[in-house]
Amino acid sequence: MAQSRKLDEKMLILLKQGKSFFHIGGSGHEAAQLAAAEVMRPTEDWIYPYYRDSALCLGLGMTGREQLLCSLARDEDPNSGGRQLPGHYSKKDLRIISQSSVTASQFLQAVGCAMAIVREGTKEIVYASAGEGSTSEGDYHEALNWASRERLPVIFHIEDNKYAISVHV
Repeated sequence: MAQSRKLDEKMLILLKQGKSFFHIGGSGHEAAQLAAAEVMRPTEDWIYPYYRDSALCLGLGMTGREQLLCSLARDEDPNSGGRQLPGHYSKKDLRIISQSSVTASQFLQAVGCAMAIVREGTKEIVYASAGEGSTSEGDYHEALNWASRERLPVIFHIEDNKYAISVHV
């Protein structure tokens, strides 16, 4: 938890110094995210994070250096080669899937992945997370509908951080 918080603080400093161009913090989310990382199986399960999931990604095996490279949009950033927004983590070998900035769009992708798991008959689990604001989006409700109707192996983790612009949970 301390590493995630320190990285968050450092990334904010880099933004204020003009060395980074964007920052979305994950402070306050560390305990819930690390609990999720503890039960997921990196390299076996599929992870659809959202932009505040820095602690989750660290808990799954991403390094602080990799997250800083993402924040600074460097060529050696393993997430996207510096082309993705900071906080939009991905790592192929850990099955962390890159996300879009569009709120709740990862849920339908996660459901599609879970449908493929069922069809293939494998034992993976899919994890998708977001803030409470995503629960106001149609994508979230469509994903819940499909997942429950098909009894899919997908976990929806909603973190109420009180940041939602429209409707709080």
